[in-house]
Amino acid sequence: MKQFKKILCAYDFSDYAEEALLYALKMSDPHTVLTLLNIIQVPYIIDPNGFTYFEVKSEEIKTTTQEALQLKIAEIKKKFTDIQCDFLLEIGNDPSELILKIQHDGDFDLIVMGSHGRKGFGRLLMGSVSESVMREATCPVMIIKSK
Repeated sequence: MKQFKKILCAYDFSDYAEEALLYALKMSDPHTVLTLLNIIQVPYIIDPNGFTYFEVKSEEIKTTTQEALQLKIAEIKKKFTDIQCDFLLEIGNDPSELILKIQHDGDFDLIVMGSHGRKGFGRLLMGSVSESVMREATCPVMIIKSK
């Protein structure tokens, strides 16, 4: 089986992300760097001039999320002492575009992500980040469907 040097795991603290993280950890070894990626989607309103983003809360959200990611990394390092693990925190409203950019720029050789498994109208409204990443990534993508 191929040994991965750099694994990117999309992580949003959901049950789906937890399941994906378990698989990413199983795919890691002492020579692998596992990076958790969290993307904060800033809410916006439409005004007469176009989109206006709420910057007021974004720094507070970023600080809280960064603290939670640091705790998660500490938890992982405590349980998996031989795993190299870090995190990236990004702000943006197109998760699939950001995941693909980070994968490309960071030269990751595997992306692991959970899937909500939406179907029908829910999928039409929400789109499918995992499907978009799978279609356009330049490395293997492992999509984990939670039970």
